[in-house]
Amino acid sequence: MTRYPGLVLALAWSVAIAAAVVLFPAQPVLGVVAIGAAIPIAVTALVMRPALIALALAVALLGLGRAELPPMDPLIPARAPAFAGHIAAVSGRIADDVQPAAAGGQALVEPTTILVGATEVDRIGNLLVRWRGPALANFGDQIQAIGKLALPRDLPDFDRRAYLAQRSVYLELEATSFDVVRAGAGLLALPALLRQRCIAALDAALPPPHSAVLLGIVLGIKQGIPAELQQALIATGLIHLLVLSGLKVAVFARIVRGALAPLLGRFATWPALGLIALYALAGGATPAAVRASAMGGLALAAAHIGRPTHVWTSLAFTAAAMLAWHPDLAWNVGFQLSFAGTAAIILLTPAIARRVAFLPHIIREPFAVTCAAQIGTLPMMASDFHVLSPVGPIANALTLPILPVLVAGGLFLTAISVVPSLAGLVALPLAGLLAYVEHVAYVLARIPGAAITIPAFPSWLGLAYYSTLGPAIAGAHAHGTRRRVAIAAAVIAPTLISATALVAWGNAPPQAIVLNVGDGQSVLLRGPRGTILIDGGPSPAKLADALGTQLPPWQRRLDALVITAPGLGHVGGLASFDRTATTVLLPDAQLSGSAWRTAALEQVTRRASVHRLRAGMTVEIAGFRLDVLAPEMGAPGDITGAADLAIRAVAPDGRSFCDFSDLDLDGQTIAAARVRDPCTYLLLPTEGKSTLSPDLERVAVSSTTQLIASRGPGRLATGYPPNVLRTDQEGPIALPL
Repeated sequence: MTRYPGLVLALAWSVAIAAAVVLFPAQPVLGVVAIGAAIPIAVTALVMRPALIALALAVALLGLGRAELPPMDPLIPARAPAFAGHIAAVSGRIADDVQPAAAGGQALVEPTTILVGATEVDRIGNLLVRWRGPALANFGDQIQAIGKLALPRDLPDFDRRAYLAQRSVYLELEATSFDVVRAGAGLLALPALLRQRCIAALDAALPPPHSAVLLGIVLGIKQGIPAELQQALIATGLIHLLVLSGLKVAVFARIVRGALAPLLGRFATWPALGLIALYALAGGATPAAVRASAMGGLALAAAHIGRPTHVWTSLAFTAAAMLAWHPDLAWNVGFQLSFAGTAAIILLTPAIARRVAFLPHIIREPFAVTCAAQIGTLPMMASDFHVLSPVGPIANALTLPILPVLVAGGLFLTAISVVPSLAGLVALPLAGLLAYVEHVAYVLARIPGAAITIPAFPSWLGLAYYSTLGPAIAGAHAHGTRRRVAIAAAVIAPTLISATALVAWGNAPPQAIVLNVGDGQSVLLRGPRGTILIDGGPSPAKLADALGTQLPPWQRRLDALVITAPGLGHVGGLASFDRTATTVLLPDAQLSGSAWRTAALEQVTRRASVHRLRAGMTVEIAGFRLDVLAPEMGAPGDITGAADLAIRAVAPDGRSFCDFSDLDLDGQTIAAARVRDPCTYLLLPTEGKSTLSPDLERVAVSSTTQLIASRGPGRLATGYPPNVLRTDQEGPIALPL
């Protein structure tokens, strides 16, 4: 451990910051205590042996303090949401690189003035400003924007609001007007100028989509890529070609070093470092580019002063420096992928390359590197991108050998763009190489199984994966007793993690889970004595995926299946339903359609009992009390929304979940007379709050009622209050009962 003290200290710092950001965000008191405790612990290093233990603990405490301090205004998180839904005029400075988004862009803005109506508002944090159109903005620009403030959109399987809160962002501005009033000046404006010059040069020299692909390869700017090509690149694991990755920075560093060394000799190091940093900034300073620039810079500087380098120490110091600069990078998937992928490449590439020694060298190395990177980042790719590409190593082996030529060619093309005729000649072979890359993606993407979709990848499974991978790699490099211990750890650790997760999964506390099934409704009630499924949404595949992530693999039986309405948004997912229900509950009305009847009969053939429910009845099942609020006796089942089943599920502690299906306004008004108390949670009808009748809203909704909407992605969200939870943003929504 004492052989590489820098490595130990950098790891202690990085782990402490990452843990604080993810597990204990915004706890300034904890930061003060940590810094106070670090001083006496560091002093004990004078007497403790090995001293590195005390120093590592002190550095970890200082890292904890860095993550928690300086403290932000504790009232900002509570103050900002009050302005959601208001029209605001904002002036401020772009404080981070602009990201393309939805035919426009988005940027983090540090506001100088915010006007809501005629009132100036302050201390609501930074804003994430989104706009549509061709407006070009860059880091450091002063902007003005007008639009509606909204709570940040969350994303399924990713707590985006917590991530943005690390940047003091609690509101987004959907801008209808966006203008750059003053461009950034000085050195900060140089990367943006170079970026614009490169875009103009490549667009002039190459036809689309070749120009867009080369722009992505050279600078990592993804604009103008046809949707079909982008999907093919994703399916074949080649989408990283359009990101400013560490590999491209390494290629650029080699080009720069080779060009400057004959001219400047030993003095070429420092100009090379400056150009490498400028290249990373021009491409948007992605975590991978910053990591590669820092590691490459350390290697060049060490070689210049005659000092040896240690790759693990360089990697650890780079991570420590980036987290010290921005602790919130611990949330960034690009940061996570970059460091996990680099570590896996260092550890696994030599062994993989030895096992494919029969391949030609030109494709053996990229094949081994890609395999290593995929092994190291598999849980992140599955959980964040929901796709794995078995053909990725083949695609990369066929394309990575020409990547240096494309990067160098794109840079050279930019430099000679002042001579259009010469640029046109240079562009001809580049167009051929780009067409080759595009056709590799198209052809391999058509292979069956080229991309495997992963609907959900729980965090405990990722932990179990790495608890196997780490000891397995250690065991491969060990001998004797150490190897046996590593192999035992690789088996025991994931087994314990998986067993613990499955036990917790099977004994989850009572909850209502609004499943993410698209444009329809499906709710899973898990109680102390069983499980109830209310409706099945529109798609059998989506319902199967949703239930597979919420129920233990061995639980195939439901205590009850409730069908509230005959529409396909409620029963379409129950076609060929492969789970068995003990009881089927239906509205007591002559419903139209046949899909609901088929679903019920399938359960009857499996010996399920069928019960018809009408308003005023109460059913005890699976530990819940189901109060039936609709339909009334004689409700016309042939009129859409007139005879839907509305229920109030009451848990043992009194909390309730209300599902009014898609009752029409008249049916809601009648059901309101049977609502005794406000609902703890209320699932909105398909069209949102605007379709709740005034009478029902008055009795069922209170200031503490949490509203939920089940909806598919891509639909315009109108009529929803800012505090509604939506499945298209949150994914499945679990509500404790």
